[in-house]
Amino acid sequence: MILEMYMKNCALIEELRLSLDRNLNILTGETGAGKSIIIDALNLCLGSKYDRSFLRKGTDKGLIEIVFYTENQKVIDFLEESEIDVEDDNLIIVSRVIFSDGKSSARVNGRTVKISSLKHITGMMVDVHGQHQNNALLDTETHIEFLDLFGGDYLDKYKKDYRKTYNKYSEVRKSLNILNENKDDMQIQREIDLLNFQINEISSANLNEGEYQELLQTREIYRNSEKIYNKLNLCYEGIHNGEINVVDLIGIVSKELYDIAEYDVKLEEFSNDIERIMYELQDISSGIRDYKEHINFEPYVLEQIEIRINEINNLRRKYGDTIEDILKFYDKTVHRLDEIINRDEKVEELKKELTSLEEELTLKATELTLARKELAIKLEKLLLVELESLNMKHVSFRVKFTEGEFTYDGKDNVEFMVSFNLGEDMKPINKVASGGEMSRFMLAFKTILADIDGTDTLVFDEIDTGISGVAAQIVGEKLANISIKKQIVCITHLPQIAANATTHFCIEKNVQNYRTFTNIKKLNENTRVEEIARLISGSKITEKTIDHANEIIEIAKQ
Repeated sequence: MILEMYMKNCALIEELRLSLDRNLNILTGETGAGKSIIIDALNLCLGSKYDRSFLRKGTDKGLIEIVFYTENQKVIDFLEESEIDVEDDNLIIVSRVIFSDGKSSARVNGRTVKISSLKHITGMMVDVHGQHQNNALLDTETHIEFLDLFGGDYLDKYKKDYRKTYNKYSEVRKSLNILNENKDDMQIQREIDLLNFQINEISSANLNEGEYQELLQTREIYRNSEKIYNKLNLCYEGIHNGEINVVDLIGIVSKELYDIAEYDVKLEEFSNDIERIMYELQDISSGIRDYKEHINFEPYVLEQIEIRINEINNLRRKYGDTIEDILKFYDKTVHRLDEIINRDEKVEELKKELTSLEEELTLKATELTLARKELAIKLEKLLLVELESLNMKHVSFRVKFTEGEFTYDGKDNVEFMVSFNLGEDMKPINKVASGGEMSRFMLAFKTILADIDGTDTLVFDEIDTGISGVAAQIVGEKLANISIKKQIVCITHLPQIAANATTHFCIEKNVQNYRTFTNIKKLNENTRVEEIARLISGSKITEKTIDHANEIIEIAKQ
């Protein structure tokens, strides 16, 4: 669960620290006060994309930091696998630093992490529900995802088994499509001619790995051969062959030291060292002499090197930056030509393999479908119970299955069918659900999933869309019941929901020195009554409104 949330330089918030209760945390405030800033900051720490407009005007850097407490073993195991330290108190500190240039960084317990890892870690601890999820439920394509979420680990084993075969099936289909590119005989012959030309051009070049770099080096030597010869000649003269040279001078020194070496061990060492140096210099001078004598000034040799380099450069422009790349292209081209020449035979082989895999895949898909249908029956029963508790007593709900093509998720097309009124036919949910019905439907779904996925904290933004009166009171009671087992953070405009808060926060917007600031404060018993009264009647609060607010709070307590 979330213990504390800290924000600095986020939109209208200069600095704010928010300590949350373990049960039902309600956030209220006037429209535009900055409630969405809290949710946006939370989402950033959960791995959402950063927009630089979220940084407070006139600042270069902002910070959002959340302190979590979790007993979720999956989270702890993942952190340990990622070499992120977790102390014995099971506290996890997630921070997101945002910058004015649009960049951001994320840390978990002080360790920098990728956004994908951040999403995975926080996704196991927090589930944020917003209006977009209601809209997602209207999209039939997402219904299979909701069902699979309900299936959890039980369904995963069937999906993994199916996907293993599906991946093989997809590879064979891809290979078959490459061979059957819907080309006519003329197009095939043109490709054969091109492949033959490429193969012959590369093979006739007789390329060797490392050859290109050697040629470049040799070309530099030949281009500068006269300079190299003259410099080496000077070196040879200085070391060994000049009137005054190093070898002769060291020879004199060596002789003098040799004459006195018998008098002291140290002098003997000097004599030996000088003698060794003299022999080494003689070897070096011999090497220099041999090198310069073999320098070739022939323009013909340089011309042949240039021709070879140009030949290789021509192949590099066509087939790859390096000789290694060119040879890889050659192998790939030979393989492709072989595929085309032996196409008919390989097509038959692949078709047989594909037929065999289709049979196996059909079996796996059937097993996955049966598992989903088994889960669908459980979901239907559980969802109706939850909907009834939300005062939707005459709802009918069914998960409709139709068979489709093989996909990564199986052959199932899943659609939620619902009737919200007694005596009405069941229809697709996107055809009949109002905003209020959709909010309660999603709340029922979240209630069921909360017991399955192990999420510590549920965040509801706009859960009150389209509801009021009795329905709002029931939703508030449902949130209070869920908060016994799960931490709830809920932004609402409805007094019937806010009255159920374990902890109530009010978000306010103020102007100081021509700047706008958003602040948040924890309400006590008296100020909470005033805020509930404001939600009931707006800015004009009377004694009757206060009495009404107290009455709503008392009803919620019961």
